[in-house]
Amino acid sequence: MRKLLFLAAASVWSLAAPAQSVREVADARILSFEESAAPFTASKGSSLSVSGDHYKHGARSVRWQWSREGAGVRIESPVGYLSENPNPKETSVSTFVFWVYAPKALTGKLHFEFRKAGRTCAWFDYGLEFSGWRGAWVAFDRDMQGRPEEGMDELVIRAEGVKKGELFFDHLILSSFQDVRHHTADFQAPFINAATTSHWLTLLRSWRNPMPAVPAVISEAERRDMATVGQRLRELLLEDKKPAAMNALRKRFAGYGITENPDGTVKGKPIWFVRYAETYINLGHPAIGKLFNDNDQTLRKYNDFMFQVAVAHDAAANAAERAELERMYVLLTRHLLDQGFAAGSALGTLHHLGYSMRNFYTAPVIMRDVLRRAGLEHDVQQAMEWFSGVGEVKLPPAEPGMDIDAFNTSLIGRLASIVMLPDTPVKAAYLEAFSRWVDNGYKVTEGTGPCFKSDGTVFHHRRHYPAYAVDGFSGGAVNAVWLLSNTQFAVSAESHENLKRALLEMRFYCNLRSFPLALSGRHPDGKGALIPWHYARLALAGSPDGREAVDAELAAAYLRVAKGKDAYTRLFAEKGIVPEPSPVGTRVYGYNASVSHRRSDWLVTVAGHSRYLWAAEIYQGANHYGRYLTHGSVQLLADGDPVSALGSGFRQEGWDWRHIPGTTALEIPMERMKADILNVDTCSGYEEMLLSDEAFAGGVSHRGRDGMFAMKLHEHDKYNGSLRALKSVFLFDDRVVCLGSDIENKAEGGLHTTLFQNFLENEADPVIVNGVAATEFPYRAELSGGAVLRDNLRNAYFVPQGRVHIQKTLQHSLDEETDAPTENNFATAWIDHGGVVSGGGYEYMLVVHASDDDVARYGRELPYEVLRRDASAHILRDRPSGITGYALFAAGKVGVGVLESVSLPSLVMIGGGKGGLTVSVADPDLRFYEGPSDEVFDADGKRVERSIYSRTWIDNPSEASELAVVIRGRWQPDGDTPGCRAEAEGENTRLTFTCREGATREVNLIEIR
Repeated sequence: MRKLLFLAAASVWSLAAPAQSVREVADARILSFEESAAPFTASKGSSLSVSGDHYKHGARSVRWQWSREGAGVRIESPVGYLSENPNPKETSVSTFVFWVYAPKALTGKLHFEFRKAGRTCAWFDYGLEFSGWRGAWVAFDRDMQGRPEEGMDELVIRAEGVKKGELFFDHLILSSFQDVRHHTADFQAPFINAATTSHWLTLLRSWRNPMPAVPAVISEAERRDMATVGQRLRELLLEDKKPAAMNALRKRFAGYGITENPDGTVKGKPIWFVRYAETYINLGHPAIGKLFNDNDQTLRKYNDFMFQVAVAHDAAANAAERAELERMYVLLTRHLLDQGFAAGSALGTLHHLGYSMRNFYTAPVIMRDVLRRAGLEHDVQQAMEWFSGVGEVKLPPAEPGMDIDAFNTSLIGRLASIVMLPDTPVKAAYLEAFSRWVDNGYKVTEGTGPCFKSDGTVFHHRRHYPAYAVDGFSGGAVNAVWLLSNTQFAVSAESHENLKRALLEMRFYCNLRSFPLALSGRHPDGKGALIPWHYARLALAGSPDGREAVDAELAAAYLRVAKGKDAYTRLFAEKGIVPEPSPVGTRVYGYNASVSHRRSDWLVTVAGHSRYLWAAEIYQGANHYGRYLTHGSVQLLADGDPVSALGSGFRQEGWDWRHIPGTTALEIPMERMKADILNVDTCSGYEEMLLSDEAFAGGVSHRGRDGMFAMKLHEHDKYNGSLRALKSVFLFDDRVVCLGSDIENKAEGGLHTTLFQNFLENEADPVIVNGVAATEFPYRAELSGGAVLRDNLRNAYFVPQGRVHIQKTLQHSLDEETDAPTENNFATAWIDHGGVVSGGGYEYMLVVHASDDDVARYGRELPYEVLRRDASAHILRDRPSGITGYALFAAGKVGVGVLESVSLPSLVMIGGGKGGLTVSVADPDLRFYEGPSDEVFDADGKRVERSIYSRTWIDNPSEASELAVVIRGRWQPDGDTPGCRAEAEGENTRLTFTCREGATREVNLIEIR
């Protein structure tokens, strides 16, 4: 058994088939039938032969024909089943993989039995009411009946309930390890992975949902609205699409080698959903997805090509070319259905299918008349309905919200599958249900569930994720509001408003379009950005309240972020709309443990993580070195034309991932920075999303203009659990003051807090060190008593004390995706805390685009006063504004300024005077659960890595807390104060705030005289 299972017979080989040549993965464990039917043998009443009429692997398959019920075939060979995965890092399970082709649908079923020494151990049945190819992954222990045993040595397949028939088998793997999460049920094998709740894999459940009530008739208004939605969808799909050259289309089409067999069936190059390549990973072939792509065999490429043919057909003026394109499209459609991309087929796995299927749904809308003439309209519509999972919309939503992936990859497909229906009462009912489903998707959700949050953040993978948000907005979220607008199927004003807010917040926390590094998810490459047309398209859907035909606020935002001369710009200008000014102020995103602070055209982003919000998302091939992205990072996006991440000093090439500005991190060799990416449980795949065990991370804004951030940093034990720090950032106008205290580190390597790291366009670009310009390259300096620095982008850094390092040098790094060596010239500065650290701290101020006068003035006297910096509190008073900020890491007495005490660890800012105060507070603890951290510890007392998806609290709401703030003097609220109660407490005033979601609560007070 083990000899077969681990046989080192792996290679890639080429074969020739009619009109095609592809390279295939060859492995003795993959049963392909190029030369003979072996190892199959047939029972009486049946026969086996090799055929080139149909194939999924190679150019041939084995044909089985039988003429008596109960006929069968068998394979006598070690199955290779293992009850446990020998790789402790794996959660995949032993799985039987096979493909079977039926020239026509049959009654009855196939009965599969796995035997050991003639005794049946495990079995399952497989339905035969299909035509074309079908594939399956069947997990031995979960999906089969009986009890599989190691040492099984025989597979028997019998035809039951059908006396005569013909089938083709290909690409059988008797046992291989497949991800336990991803097996997918279908019409033929509804028992596979039946308990899954993954939205990618529940197609069968959705298909079976009952239709909502269907009206007896539809009105003319309903017909008009259905036609409006269908026409808008068609216009959207063809918008700005230009046809490809005919010769290029002919060449691509010929490459698929699609021909008809004598019996009217088709054959051609096998088409693969790219995720099917995961079948081979545990056989020792990790790169088969690339092989599929190089062979032009991927489903995504095939669908994209079909869309190109549809666009060319729509644009064709030449009748002969139009007829040729029609023939191409019909054959492409027949081949795709024949390959198993038909209703009720799961092909083994469909996880994350949507990314490959966008144009599976779009081309048929354009080619509907062609499909009708070919007799394919119904089959294609049913396939669209199946793969899009539109049956989900039949049932009323059980809870608010939906996955951003559904907006991105399912929404347009679902709408297209409904548009393809005849104009009947069923279609009207389906569209109503679709509208209800879409509308629910925009609803604000609790906990870490997807996707729209009350603060305007958009969640995916259990955290705010702008990169996925823009994909969801592009894929369907924005277009759906426009497509359905001004019809009876329109989304609600509430949902429309939620989407609008998410877009407006995005243009606040991005600059001009760039995502800050800490908000870039697993792609911190400086390229992530908002997409301007989202603002224009949603503007054209009108205002949420319906009062404006064009939403002027969104249109003005578009004009600022687009800076273009396109049709949208001309339209909005005709309506008298002008670009908005750059947003100004400070906003706190409690659901992201981040603060965005803006003035003029620049943005400062401060970001942390907590026991609820992961530090970084790291995948195989993505963000290998990004563990420090939210260790209290402070990123400035202030330069470039327009302002961008790349213009503001970031370059992925040569970037030192240990020196992310604002972070307190360990100086270790870059090779050791690479994440050790594991498959830690059955709730996740190969990924790393580490949590802290600290709940304190977030911010507070003051009068919407200034703010602060603080966090308790504790790195996960997977890497350096000895690293702890209390970090705070105070933001006033162009001044950013950063404090750190109680820094602990026992790991080797040396600890530092980074001031800046900027790409150098030119080696001679100066940095100014204590008033002296350093233009030489390379350059290094170490300053033991603090320093005043100006970076190459005109920002000043004032470090009152500490050992400061600054350098201009050629930095060597590693690519965050490929690990390839990279290099670039950078200027970098940091505060060195030493090796083993106990009770360490730091203090520095950043002044954005500081003038010479700023540097001289602040060099003489800093514009702030640190009133306290210890384990209980960081307290700072800003002299120009008179505002005092309090990062209170512990409850109890404060006794600084007018603040006497607080009842909870909290963030407080107090400003004002002349008989009036503004008190701003926040409880940064999201309170998804109470009590100690839910961490699990190993025998050495170290926190065990566990996925975010395995936590029981992830869908819990943010529970409210009562924060009592006692201030000196007698005060009363100035006007209504929802969420705040004021009462006298002797000569003091107790303010009790109801806090939730890490949001700011604020009250204006007047003195009682």
